[in-house]
Amino acid sequence: MTNHWIDIRNSDCILIMGSNAASNHPISFKYVTEAMGRGAKLISVDPRFTQTSSKADIYASLRSGSDIAFLGGMIKYILDNNLIQEKYVRYYTNASFLVNPEFKLPGDNKGVFSGLMDAKYDKSSWSFQKDASGVIKKDKSLKDPNCVYQLLKKHYSRYNLDIVSRITGTPKEKLLEVYKEYSKSGKVGKAGTIMYAMGWTQHTVGVQNIRTMSIIQLLLGNMGVAGGGVNALRGESNVQGSTDHCLLFHILPGYLKTPKASQPTLSEEPQLVEELP
Repeated sequence: MTNHWIDIRNSDCILIMGSNAASNHPISFKYVTEAMGRGAKLISVDPRFTQTSSKADIYASLRSGSDIAFLGGMIKYILDNNLIQEKYVRYYTNASFLVNPEFKLPGDNKGVFSGLMDAKYDKSSWSFQKDASGVIKKDKSLKDPNCVYQLLKKHYSRYNLDIVSRITGTPKEKLLEVYKEYSKSGKVGKAGTIMYAMGWTQHTVGVQNIRTMSIIQLLLGNMGVAGGGVNALRGESNVQGSTDHCLLFHILPGYLKTPKASQPTLSEEPQLVEELP
């Protein structure tokens, strides 16, 4: 886990949201300051002006719980200005995958995704188009209206600066400053990272907070590179590492449950995959 944080020294831009790393994760923040010494920019987005904010090159305030709107505005900014790392998006993400034409976005379906019935979703339309061999169809040009990339553009087209500013309370000028600086990390040879903590996870939409930032990192090609990624700050490395690196007695690689003596064969218990929240 230590090498994971040392990698942050290779970042060109570090965005900290949902965390006051300087106060609560000082060892990790040590590597942030090293990166800044090498020329990296630090952005702090937080409802409070924290110790981390005082060290940042850019500080932006926002209303608590409005992170998804803040990040949605960045997605729109990246897409509108064609700042994606195109080769990465085209060949190493599912942006080219063709979605079931029956799938409907909330903007086209009275504010909800297709399939909502009696307060529950029938997800049969939430699928990809497949050929006769069961292989997902793709459009590498990213122009088909049913490909993931075009649906993403359509979904986030509503997140303009006026709407985002009204939801988050962040001035439009400050939104643009953050978006412009962070999106610079999307060039080949550059890297940007996000550091978050319980300020993101302990919301009813905690998973969506992190998924939204993951979309940004995928669009910019900031995954799988030194100084990139979506990095969770925890009290000790064992919290994250014990599960990811299979250090716990009851979890095998891939979050598989350890077989029990009462299961003579794997076929006796087909559902071995751990149910994750």
